[in-house]
Amino acid sequence: MSGMIGYLYLSGALFAGVAKGFCGKKISGAMQTFKDCVFINLARMLFCAAIGFLFVLIEWNFSALRLDGQTLGVYLLSAVGMTAFCVCWMYAYKQDAYVFLNIFTMLGSVITCLLSFLVYEESIGWNEWLGMAILLCAVVIMSKYNKDVKGKISVLGVAILIIGCVGSAVTDFSQKAYMKSVGESAAAFNFYTYAIGFLMLLVLQLAVRVKDAKTPLSLEVKDKRHLLAYFLMSLFLFLNTALKTLAAGFLSSAQIYPVLQGANLILSGLMAHFLFKERASAKSITGMALAFAGLLIMNCI
Repeated sequence: MSGMIGYLYLSGALFAGVAKGFCGKKISGAMQTFKDCVFINLARMLFCAAIGFLFVLIEWNFSALRLDGQTLGVYLLSAVGMTAFCVCWMYAYKQDAYVFLNIFTMLGSVITCLLSFLVYEESIGWNEWLGMAILLCAVVIMSKYNKDVKGKISVLGVAILIIGCVGSAVTDFSQKAYMKSVGESAAAFNFYTYAIGFLMLLVLQLAVRVKDAKTPLSLEVKDKRHLLAYFLMSLFLFLNTALKTLAAGFLSSAQIYPVLQGANLILSGLMAHFLFKERASAKSITGMALAFAGLLIMNCI
């Protein structure tokens, strides 16, 4: 029964993640500079923190907001990972194929599983090792597809993807760490994640503004008509994180993260083909087929 509840949370996190990705890809069209990227994510973190606090009010569990050394460490780890992931992925949306970005998120899930194995001794069966190896093969194939669609990726682009990938892995691992060490309130965990992330990005925004004072924010980014889009992106991001945090209380990392990213890759591939005009090719279809095969091996053997 607990496994079924965990997979229900995981399903909700999957669809919230796909919706978040759609909003992020669409909004990235308004972004022109790194300063724009930081501003968009600053707004997103503010909305997410407000949504998180609203959920804390609904739970009426203010004791979950107390801070000590252990909880603060987990919150900081989550905030750093989330901030790095959001900024890097928003910036990468403009230069890489959408489905390729999901591949790097899948690499993050492998890192999360390894961290959980090393820190919490969560078992990883032979089928899960094999499934993750197949996912890595899918990464290689999809990187070639990205080159066909977007051209050769720059050194800076590779660095951005790696930082975003590690940020995603750290964020997911912090969810597991919270549920293992505290586990009192997913709402409180996500509120602190986004509130601290907002403060980090506020400092970064001020630093970027001082360093590059001559370049103004894009008028399109500041357009008030985008406020609804920013809010929806924030809502889906919050739901994705909150539901993954809840799922971490019922399922192991090997059950959550590769499954989530594998299924997300397939749905994102369909969305990229039909909505973003990133036409499927033999390479992209092969990559998604391998990802699906890895998903089956990890959960059906």
